[in-house]
Amino acid sequence: MNLRDPLQRIRSKFLKDTLVLQISGMITVTTSFVSSASIAFLLGAHGMGLFAVAVTLQAAFYSLAHVGVVSATVSQLAAASTRELREKVTLWLAFFVKVYVLFSAVMIAVGWLAMPALARWWYGHELGEEAAHELGLWAWWLTWWILIDTPRATVQVAFQSTRRMMGLAQLDNAFELMRMFLVILGAAITGSPAGAIAGEIGGRLLGSYLALHMYRDSHGDGAAWLPTMGEVFRRASSTPIREGLRLAVRVGVIKSATNMVVTVLPRLLLGGTAGFAWVAYFHVAQRIMVLPQMLMQGVSRNVLPALAEKRGKRDFAGFKHLYWKSTLLAGIAISAVTIVGVLLVKPVVDLTFPADYGWPVFLCCAILAVGMVPASFAVAQDPFYILTNRMKANLALCLVGALVTIPANAYLVWVDPEKGAVWGQSLYLAWVLVHFVYIAWYFRRNAHSTEWEDAGASPVPQRPE
Repeated sequence: MNLRDPLQRIRSKFLKDTLVLQISGMITVTTSFVSSASIAFLLGAHGMGLFAVAVTLQAAFYSLAHVGVVSATVSQLAAASTRELREKVTLWLAFFVKVYVLFSAVMIAVGWLAMPALARWWYGHELGEEAAHELGLWAWWLTWWILIDTPRATVQVAFQSTRRMMGLAQLDNAFELMRMFLVILGAAITGSPAGAIAGEIGGRLLGSYLALHMYRDSHGDGAAWLPTMGEVFRRASSTPIREGLRLAVRVGVIKSATNMVVTVLPRLLLGGTAGFAWVAYFHVAQRIMVLPQMLMQGVSRNVLPALAEKRGKRDFAGFKHLYWKSTLLAGIAISAVTIVGVLLVKPVVDLTFPADYGWPVFLCCAILAVGMVPASFAVAQDPFYILTNRMKANLALCLVGALVTIPANAYLVWVDPEKGAVWGQSLYLAWVLVHFVYIAWYFRRNAHSTEWEDAGASPVPQRPE
């Protein structure tokens, strides 16, 4: 049996990039954990729950632009960069900037009207009209972070697409450290969720400033070509967005629906039924369970541009091999870490959080693990659908999943107000098993090796004549 030299494996760019992102993810998880523990002591369970709900209300609007546009741009930009199509690289970055700016303006305007009204409607009976209105205003403050975050988000997309993973990891970690410091400082000074929210916004301001400097310095690093940021912003005003937005909306609708069921809906339901303390417990549990999922993020952020390169070269066999290899190896590793991690949750939480957190957080983590184990194998699911032009199939499967799991979620909340929403999230995560069946069927069809010439490429935004 001919075994490859282990050192050759380590020298593989894919493995090195993945390792860099894994380490970066672990640092991000650590800062997030420290931030959550600090806020738990500074604000108490009720105050931390209010902070989590304010972020969640904003996230319900934010995820459509952030997830859809980012995934669509990275996939197309990576393919263009591989083929050294500089005009397309510039236009896709300009498209990203334009969509981000326009969407932020819409969010700020709509959020001013919608978020306070939504908070009064859902939480007015528990908090009172005045406190609920204030909660809605906090959520509206957070809508400004999209506009502020545009430079940082653009640099993240550029670095990920051109596989500058070390720069991406450095930017992510520096931003998380600044955000953690400002969130804790704001909560400590004000003793209110308002201070923590101000810290969130301030962290994004500093993050964008740092990103612009890192992007400028990247032009001499010898990696794939990138336009100047000035050129990107100048081209943004004249770059049409219709063609690129079609793909972004398809991805965004699916990811937003997933985010709604996995994050937004459980928190909103818990706040309105079991109380804001249970929102805090669930929030902490999610932050803890992100630890093994960060292993998946390290692979997923690297596998999208790597698969896009295979797509750009029309390497069907290589695409298939990389998909299954990354899926199986990452899934097995993440599942093992998830199971072991659940066993350590209670003693760790007892040592680092107030006394009332231990058992509720452990219960939430144990329930979430039921769905997160199968979801651990979904590391390359989104890149597969984007790059094979199978977004309609993805949307159909997600729609069926929503029709099955959302009514089940409502029933579980009615039966058990405290843990029902958590079980509902776990059930939705487990729906990923249906996607695996479809993807396996796709790869088994020999016809797709001939369809590969035309599949997966979305037209780049074009300048007007």
